[in-house]
Amino acid sequence: MSGSAPVAPPATDAKSALRGHLHLGAAARANGETYLARQSFRAPFHLSKPYWDGRALHVQLVNSTAGILAGDELELDVAAEAGASLAVTTPAAARAFMMQSGAARCCQRFAVGEGAWLEYAPEALYPHRETDYAQHTRLELAAGASAFFTDQLAPGRVGRGECWAWRRLRIGLEIVQEGQLLLRERLDASGAELARLAAFHGMREAWFGTAVIAAPGIAADAPVWEQVRALHRDGCLCGVTALDPGVWIVRLVASGGLALRDTFAALRAALAPVLPGLQADLRKL
Repeated sequence: MSGSAPVAPPATDAKSALRGHLHLGAAARANGETYLARQSFRAPFHLSKPYWDGRALHVQLVNSTAGILAGDELELDVAAEAGASLAVTTPAAARAFMMQSGAARCCQRFAVGEGAWLEYAPEALYPHRETDYAQHTRLELAAGASAFFTDQLAPGRVGRGECWAWRRLRIGLEIVQEGQLLLRERLDASGAELARLAAFHGMREAWFGTAVIAAPGIAADAPVWEQVRALHRDGCLCGVTALDPGVWIVRLVASGGLALRDTFAALRAALAPVLPGLQADLRKL
């Protein structure tokens, strides 16, 4: 993972553990279309057939196994090269299963080239009982790059009465623009610790969401930010912070999975008029 150190301890050497990777590079043709210039993947990762919709190249990332198990080491490296337009989604939630010993980790790097567009919109992460999982993400933005990068965290398998039951969860995020570090943060908490944070917000089940928005053409006082702040309401808290001119981070805390999904859809709709890449239909929102 260039420019960053993993936040997880070494994973176990269990024979069943996976060393999976996904490397993607999207480039622009002379006619403006985007295509996959390079790709490499190994289980548990699998790609659906990409398609160009006139605005973005859509790639759906599939985990072909049941989920993340102890000892798994996963690596994602996704690049939208200069002038390219790429949208990456997942069809289902990511599940980190119970780990009686050891841990699993995932290192992710997303690079957006000059004048390129990247949307990354995965479904939520569900940490199961007694799981120990670490995920580190680095988002690199070149000059004039635009992006809508999202992340969601569920409190567990709520439908089965399993809430805040994981052993340890570490989630790190770095945002770099033109080589300058804008943000470095890390969550390191047990389920019980995050349950106390949810209670602070008055929620028994809190679903957490983050959106990083890179939009060089949008001013800090643009009317769209009032629309975004208006998403703050009963059942869903919303906060907006400017990290640097043209780069914002939006935090969401919702009382349920549907509330979080609906708020992300509303956020996307509010930004679509000023971020044309969001006018593409992801077929899941």
